[in-house]
Amino acid sequence: MAGSDPRRTLGAAGEQLARTHLEARGLTVLDANFRTRQGELDIVAVDGRCLVFCEVKTRIARAGRLQHGNELGPFAAIGPRKQRKLRLLARQWLAERGDDAPWRPELRFDAVGVELDERGRLLRIDHLEGAF
Repeated sequence: MAGSDPRRTLGAAGEQLARTHLEARGLTVLDANFRTRQGELDIVAVDGRCLVFCEVKTRIARAGRLQHGNELGPFAAIGPRKQRKLRLLARQWLAERGDDAPWRPELRFDAVGVELDERGRLLRIDHLEGAF
Protein backbone atom coordinates (compact mmCIF):
# COMPACT_ATOMS: atom_id res chain seq x y z
CA MET A 1 0.00 0.00 0.00
CA ALA A 2 2.20 2.79 -1.20
CA GLY A 3 1.48 6.12 0.40
CA SER A 4 -0.68 4.73 3.20
CA ASP A 5 -0.33 5.87 6.80
CA PRO A 6 2.46 3.77 8.40
CA ARG A 7 0.62 3.75 11.76
CA ARG A 8 -2.51 2.32 10.15
CA THR A 9 -0.43 -0.27 8.32
CA LEU A 10 1.30 -1.24 11.58
CA GLY A 11 -2.01 -1.37 13.44
CA ALA A 12 -3.65 -3.51 10.76
CA ALA A 13 -0.74 -5.97 10.85
CA GLY A 14 -0.98 -6.22 14.63
CA GLU A 15 -4.74 -6.69 14.54
CA GLN A 16 -4.43 -9.52 12.02
CA LEU A 17 -1.85 -11.25 14.23
CA ALA A 18 -4.12 -10.73 17.24
CA ARG A 19 -7.12 -12.25 15.40
CA THR A 20 -5.05 -15.29 14.48
CA HIS A 21 -3.88 -15.58 18.09
CA LEU A 22 -7.43 -15.33 19.49
CA GLU A 23 -8.79 -17.87 17.02
CA ALA A 24 -5.97 -20.27 17.91
CA ARG A 25 -7.09 -19.94 21.55
CA GLY A 26 -10.62 -20.99 20.61
CA LEU A 27 -12.36 -17.63 20.29
CA THR A 28 -14.59 -16.77 17.35
CA VAL A 29 -14.15 -13.26 15.98
CA LEU A 30 -17.54 -11.62 15.42
CA ASP A 31 -16.47 -8.15 14.40
CA ALA A 32 -13.33 -6.14 13.75
CA ASN A 33 -12.74 -2.40 13.46
CA PHE A 34 -16.21 -1.39 14.66
CA ARG A 35 -16.18 2.39 14.21
CA THR A 36 -18.32 5.13 15.68
CA ARG A 37 -17.83 8.87 16.13
CA GLN A 38 -16.29 8.11 19.52
CA GLY A 39 -13.65 5.68 18.28
CA GLU A 40 -13.06 2.11 17.25
CA LEU A 41 -13.30 -1.35 18.81
CA ASP A 42 -10.48 -3.46 17.41
CA ILE A 43 -11.94 -6.94 17.89
CA VAL A 44 -15.17 -8.39 19.28
CA ALA A 45 -15.05 -12.14 19.87
CA VAL A 46 -16.80 -14.91 21.79
CA ASP A 47 -15.90 -18.15 23.45
CA GLY A 48 -18.19 -20.54 25.29
CA ARG A 49 -18.47 -18.28 28.34
CA CYS A 50 -17.57 -14.68 27.41
CA LEU A 51 -18.27 -11.92 24.97
CA VAL A 52 -14.84 -10.35 24.59
CA PHE A 53 -14.02 -6.79 23.57
CA CYS A 54 -10.34 -6.74 22.70
CA GLU A 55 -8.03 -3.76 22.35
CA VAL A 56 -4.90 -4.39 20.27
CA LYS A 57 -1.75 -2.32 20.64
CA THR A 58 1.14 -2.87 18.26
CA ARG A 59 4.62 -1.50 18.70
CA ILE A 60 7.93 -1.79 16.94
CA ALA A 61 10.75 -2.71 19.32
CA ARG A 62 13.74 -0.61 18.36
CA ALA A 63 17.12 -1.94 19.46
CA GLY A 64 19.11 0.39 21.69
CA ARG A 65 16.25 2.81 22.41
CA LEU A 66 14.42 3.22 25.68
CA GLN A 67 10.72 3.16 24.84
CA HIS A 68 8.20 5.33 26.69
CA GLY A 69 6.26 2.99 28.97
CA ASN A 70 8.62 0.14 28.09
CA GLU A 71 7.96 -1.70 31.36
CA LEU A 72 4.38 -2.25 30.20
CA GLY A 73 5.21 -2.58 26.51
CA PRO A 74 2.23 -1.90 24.25
CA PHE A 75 -0.15 -2.04 27.25
CA ALA A 76 1.16 1.33 28.49
CA ALA A 77 -1.17 3.01 25.98
CA ILE A 78 -4.34 1.59 27.60
CA GLY A 79 -4.86 3.98 30.48
CA PRO A 80 -8.06 4.87 32.37
CA ARG A 81 -9.29 7.29 29.69
CA LYS A 82 -8.89 4.66 26.94
CA GLN A 83 -10.61 2.06 29.13
CA ARG A 84 -13.63 4.35 29.62
CA LYS A 85 -13.81 4.92 25.88
CA LEU A 86 -13.69 1.18 25.17
CA ARG A 87 -16.52 0.52 27.64
CA LEU A 88 -18.60 3.19 25.87
CA LEU A 89 -17.85 1.62 22.48
CA ALA A 90 -18.80 -1.83 23.82
CA ARG A 91 -22.16 -0.44 24.97
CA GLN A 92 -22.69 1.06 21.52
CA TRP A 93 -21.79 -2.24 19.84
CA LEU A 94 -24.30 -4.10 22.04
CA ALA A 95 -27.01 -1.47 21.50
CA GLU A 96 -26.56 -1.58 17.74
CA ARG A 97 -27.02 -5.34 17.69
CA GLY A 98 -29.98 -5.37 20.08
CA ASP A 99 -31.49 -8.84 20.29
CA ASP A 100 -29.01 -10.10 17.66
CA ALA A 101 -26.07 -9.64 20.04
CA PRO A 102 -24.74 -13.02 21.17
CA TRP A 103 -25.58 -13.72 24.79
CA ARG A 104 -22.84 -14.95 27.11
CA PRO A 105 -22.88 -15.04 30.91
CA GLU A 106 -19.84 -12.73 31.06
CA LEU A 107 -18.45 -9.67 29.30
CA ARG A 108 -14.69 -9.31 29.29
CA PHE A 109 -12.24 -6.65 28.16
CA ASP A 110 -8.95 -8.10 26.94
CA ALA A 111 -5.80 -6.46 25.65
CA VAL A 112 -3.40 -7.93 23.13
CA GLY A 113 0.07 -6.43 22.85
CA VAL A 114 1.96 -7.16 19.66
CA GLU A 115 5.65 -6.35 19.31
CA LEU A 116 7.37 -6.46 15.95
CA ASP A 117 11.00 -5.96 15.06
CA GLU A 118 12.08 -3.15 12.74
CA ARG A 119 11.52 -5.40 9.71
CA GLY A 120 7.95 -6.17 10.76
CA ARG A 121 8.63 -9.68 12.06
CA LEU A 122 6.72 -10.84 15.11
CA LEU A 123 8.74 -10.77 18.32
CA ARG A 124 5.95 -11.48 20.80
CA ILE A 125 2.24 -11.44 21.47
CA ASP A 126 0.99 -10.89 25.00
CA HIS A 127 -2.70 -11.55 25.69
CA LEU A 128 -4.05 -10.12 28.91
CA GLU A 129 -7.51 -11.56 29.65
CA GLY A 130 -9.72 -9.33 31.77
CA ALA A 131 -7.27 -6.46 31.35
CA PHE A 132 -9.76 -3.95 32.77
